Amino acid sequence: HMLMTLLKGSRLVCASTSSTLRSPARAAARTLTSPPATRPATTSCQISSPVPWGACAASVQLCKRTAWISSANFAAPHGIGCISRSSISAASAQQAQHSSGSSASDTQPVPGSTRVKRAMPPVRDTVVLNELEQELFSTLLGAAQRAPTPTTLRCAGGWVRDKLLGRDSLDIDIALDTMLGKDFAELVNQHLSSQGKEVRTAAVIQSNPEQSKHLETARLKISGLWIDLVNLRSETYAQGSRIPTMEFGTPEQDALRRDFTINSLFYNINKGVVEDFTGRGIADLREGIIRTPLSPTETFLDDPLRVLRAVRFAARFACDLEQSVEDAAANEQVQAALGQKVSKERVGAELEGMFNGPSPVESMQLLQRLSLFPVVFALPPATQKALPADYALACVRCMATTHALVQAAGIQLDKEESRFLLMAALLLPLRGCVVLGPKNKPIPASAAIVRESIKWRTKDADMAVLLHETAQQFLDIHQQVAAMDGSDATVRAQNAPEGLRVQLGMVIRKLKQHWHLGALLAPILSTPQAAPVGTEESTTAATAAAPSSSTGQRGVTAAGGNEPASEEVVRCKEVYGTLKAAASAFGLEECWQWKPLLDGKQVQALLELQKPGPELGKAMGEALNWQLAHPSGSLEECQQHVKEWWQKHKA
Repeated sequence: HMLMTLLKGSRLVCASTSSTLRSPARAAARTLTSPPATRPATTSCQISSPVPWGACAASVQLCKRTAWISSANFAAPHGIGCISRSSISAASAQQAQHSSGSSASDTQPVPGSTRVKRAMPPVRDTVVLNELEQELFSTLLGAAQRAPTPTTLRCAGGWVRDKLLGRDSLDIDIALDTMLGKDFAELVNQHLSSQGKEVRTAAVIQSNPEQSKHLETARLKISGLWIDLVNLRSETYAQGSRIPTMEFGTPEQDALRRDFTINSLFYNINKGVVEDFTGRGIADLREGIIRTPLSPTETFLDDPLRVLRAVRFAARFACDLEQSVEDAAANEQVQAALGQKVSKERVGAELEGMFNGPSPVESMQLLQRLSLFPVVFALPPATQKALPADYALACVRCMATTHALVQAAGIQLDKEESRFLLMAALLLPLRGCVVLGPKNKPIPASAAIVRESIKWRTKDADMAVLLHETAQQFLDIHQQVAAMDGSDATVRAQNAPEGLRVQLGMVIRKLKQHWHLGALLAPILSTPQAAPVGTEESTTAATAAAPSSSTGQRGVTAAGGNEPASEEVVRCKEVYGTLKAAASAFGLEECWQWKPLLDGKQVQALLELQKPGPELGKAMGEALNWQLAHPSGSLEECQQHVKEWWQKHKA
């Protein structure tokens, strides 16, 4: 009854005559329509999903089989082209809800997951190929006809996922079932040559597990698209290593060895269908769940980097971690393996994907909630021990407030600027913390984290330190500007002392084109979560001022405490607005691009100095200070001021 309720108003099309239904539901299933006589058009595909269909209370079970779904007529409430335990459970829940009079808005999160009500990206019922993809696949099928044995071509992983989400993707991986990628690349070139088309030599990329390349790959450009050619494989891991032993495998083995069900989908180019060998990929994509094909603990211990990939995908696609995945990610053994088995470069690459993605704050919130923050942003044990237990929560809240400020102010940042600002905000509570670097030289903890723990560029580390330094200077300037008489920025500019103008100009020149990042970070310093930690002077105060810890509350969503208060964001926006208005009123917005009115040779000649030295440096500094205090001043006025200053200085 439950099965027929679920299928009511839908048409299920059975794929092949080679498999038959073996269950008490056979009679009902036989009433469904036979498979269409013709294949779908080349611009779309059907969904093929060999899944274990869900068992109802009466223990009705259907065999594992491939089902063809007519997308025009099938409208299952969960998943595309598959019926799963969750689908039948959902149907039962909907019936119970209907009978009890509950509304849809009262629906609780899916049991066994951390589902929260969020806007999910729509999932298509079909894969729509663009012209380049149609041409590419036609070429590949032509080459496959030259193979000595029948070869099935499948697009694997991210391309299939993105196409079902309605997104174009250039990440095209072709999985081959009977041959190596480099051998198939030769067949492709033979086919292109026979048609008088351009032939390109395939680049063979050797296996490199440290770069997540576990098998030899042939890379080739066809019809303007780059593709990677690789054979289907199965893999096993040796204890203590994230480098697997690879063997030829079946499509199902290849799907099961992948990280998550949403990345385990195949597009069968020969048949024009999407294949879901895990039985959950399409449904999880529709429901927004990150799930592993096999045991999540085993999956993460085999390759701990997958923990960070789970976080990145959850944030990128607005998905939630299935509860067992979340439990495994928070497992101490898994976290220890992440710190020991995975190179810092790979950790940094995943972090860069999170920061450059659509939801960097949510990524960090999830890292903090899973207790992964100190594993990823690792510090020396002695330094780590000195930090309060909830410092990671304070760090994430600083980042969340900064991100909210950027949105509230309507500021558009490019990827690099956003990464600079958000990383500096994330590490803001650690700005007073110092660790020993190379040659036992003390360096800021934030620089050590960026350089060593995640192996980002030196430029990223230097910018984090510089933003911490200049944010405090901007905040000091704001306090002086706010204390001035007059509410109008122009009036304040007229009354501003020269020293204040110089102070603001010098800070802007330190950050150059990124000066507004420092102005954005400045008001965050006034928030409770930005209290410094990791120093003897600040530990007590920081612990008292820091927000309450979320320890023991894993599973609480961002709305449960990580989101900045609206009043706090408004105050921060006012501070930033005041600083921006002051820079404009003082005429200093572009001062970082100014060429000095007087260069060294001119100052040396003006003051009749015999040779360069400390005195020349002081004079040049005074000339620049005057220029910042008088943006509209002339060369002659600057020369006169320097002469007068020099006479007083000598006296």
